[in-house]
Parts: sequence; structure tokens; C-alpha cells
Amino acid sequence: MSKEHKTKGRRTATRRFFDKEEITPIPQASKTLDELFETFMQAKELEGLRERTLTDHQRHYKYFLDFLTNSFPEIKRGDDITVDVIRNYINCMKNEKGVWDNHEWLAEKHANKKGLSPVTINVRLRSIKCFFKFLTDEGHIKNNPCERIKLLKTEDDTIESFTPEQTKKLLEQPDQRTFVGYRDYVLMILLLDTGIRVKEALNLTIDNFDYEQKTLTVPASVAKNNNARILPLSKKTAKLINTLIKENGALLEDGCNNLFITNYGDKLEPHIIRARIKNYGEAAKIKGVRVSPHTYRHTFAKYYILNGGDPFTLQRLLDHSTMNMVRKYIQMNNEDIKIQHNQFSPVNQLSL
Repeated sequence: MSKEHKTKGRRTATRRFFDKEEITPIPQASKTLDELFETFMQAKELEGLRERTLTDHQRHYKYFLDFLTNSFPEIKRGDDITVDVIRNYINCMKNEKGVWDNHEWLAEKHANKKGLSPVTINVRLRSIKCFFKFLTDEGHIKNNPCERIKLLKTEDDTIESFTPEQTKKLLEQPDQRTFVGYRDYVLMILLLDTGIRVKEALNLTIDNFDYEQKTLTVPASVAKNNNARILPLSKKTAKLINTLIKENGALLEDGCNNLFITNYGDKLEPHIIRARIKNYGEAAKIKGVRVSPHTYRHTFAKYYILNGGDPFTLQRLLDHSTMNMVRKYIQMNNEDIKIQHNQFSPVNQLSL
């Protein structure tokens, strides 16, 4: 006969009897805002955000931190930020913030100009909302102070395009007998022919150009939205770029491989070309429209549609994620609408 196990028939414990006396762990102190922002930036870097986006997050966080230092100096930690603090920040940007506070030589000249535009406020607010949503989702803070915060209402984009006459006058301004003038002329033609963003254009290299196929490849590393795309070129634009590459080669034996370079052989920066195109506009006496590289993008979009191009192809060329963005780029005046109506009205197509 086998020996019975010594635990047979004994009472066993299946639940706790004194769970109400459970010891609560001591909560850790919440991290400082700077520590939380460092964690946020590390995560965004791992997600593969572009350098420009990361820099924007850093800049917008600094703006928010400057506001806290002046208005709520006692706030040091993430859990201390409330919805009222965020609303105070919006009110400060809307009514108190100097438009040129972050530009030393302009701040004094325009000291009385207060209140940022709704568009600028929303750009900064989106970054802060992204930051606090991350902190909440990751469990760094209990409540998201931006959850009930809405973006400000803004007017629709009303950037006008260049008229054909204005476009012609602008293209007459660069002195094509000089290297810089010819380079500017080619860049303006490229902007008009493709609608490419100026920063994308200035980051293109010779390797991105295919003269035989008459195309430019915008790599993902260059494209604003990380979407590589191929832009068809007109014969005229392709020929001009091919000649520019030869001019570059005559200037440089080696070094910078960019399509658009300075007369010293360095990469051309956006602020330089923006200033030069603005100067061309003043020389051409262009009025009633902002003279900038971005206006060329609007001009390309508008006349692409007016000349019979389809909006879905335009969306791909502009690298826009939604048709709503494409619509904002096409600003037609009454004369444009009248011309389109006369061309496409069913009545005008019938022999009545």
C-alpha cells in the first residue's frame, strides 16, 4: 500500500485575504520637459523623420519654452502643463508675440507689429500637439493638455500666379551672358516647367538628370515628403540644363556635384535664389503678386490645368497627398474662368 502524500486533505490558499492592505509603490517624480523632449526627439529620429522636420520640432519647442519661462516660470515638468497653459500660449502668439521677435535686426524696426498669423500659429501648435500626444501615448504623462485644443481657422490659400506677360518680363531680367544670370534663367525655366519646390531643385545633382530621356529624378532623400518621383522635362528645359552642366564643369574641376551652384562652385542655398528672384521682380516692376520661387509652383499648376492637363497627374507632379492641396494651388480669376467656359461650354460645341 502506497504512502499518502502529506498535503492531501489540507487547506490550500487560492486568494489573498489581506489585499486591501497592499502596499502602494512610491511614484517616481515626472521628468522635466527638457528630458521628455529629448526622449521625444530620439523616438522621432528612429522613425526616420527628415532633418528639416526634426529641426522644426526643436525650434517650435524652444518657442514654447520661451513662453513658459516668461509666463509660467514655476513649470518645469511635463505633468504641470494644463489645457489652460496651452490656451494662454495660443493667446500670447495671437495677440502679444512680436511678428519679428526671432529676427534681431527686424525686431527693433517692427517692434509695434504684434500677433502672429493663424497659419504661423497652427504650424507651431501642430508641433506642440504632436509632442504631448507622444508623451501621453507613451505613458510619460497622464493627461494630454492639447487633446481639446483645436487649430485656428485660416483663410484659403490665395497666392496668385504670374500672368504670361509677367512671366516673360521676369525671364528677361537675368543677364544670360554671365554664369550667375544664365544659372538663374535655367532655374526659373525649370520651376515653370515642372512646379518643383525650390529646395528640391537646389538639392538635385547632375546624376539626377537624364538628357536622353529628358527627365529629372527627385530622390526620396531630396523630396519634401520622402516620395521619389520622376519629372518630365520639355526639350527646351532639358537643353538648357545640359548646357548649364557644361558651364558648371568649366567652373569646377571637381567638388560640388549639384546642378545649381554659386559662382564660387558651392551649393546654392534657397535664401539666395529667393532674394535674387525678388530683385528680378522689382526690376521687372511686377505688381499685385508675390515674386518668389513658390509663385512659379502655383503658376505651373494653374496653367497645367488651363492647358488641358488632368488634376491626378498634376497631384503626382506636385507631390501632394490629397486633391484638396492641389485645389489650393490653382487660383483662377474671372478672366480665366470666362476663357475656360468659352472653350468647353457644350453650347459652343453645337451647331445651333
